[in-house]
Amino acid sequence: MALLAAMFETAFAIGTVGLTLGVTPQLGQISKSLLIFLMYFGRIGGLTLIFAALPNAEPVGARFPEESMCLHSNGRAV
Repeated sequence: MALLAAMFETAFAIGTVGLTLGVTPQLGQISKSLLIFLMYFGRIGGLTLIFAALPNAEPVGARFPEESMCLHSNGRAV
């Protein structure tokens, strides 16, 4: 198989585009398994997999803004 055809298949497997040159049936079992993995990797996303694999860090305390609000309805304070 030509290098360009292999690059096309892998790029569109990661991109989960669905395009193919029709060379997939000619591939061996390992190559097909690699394409399947690349399709899942492309669908889930690299950052999602990286963050899922990292150990949980201590949560950072979030501060919410505090503001007193005055709501008006028909010109009268509610």
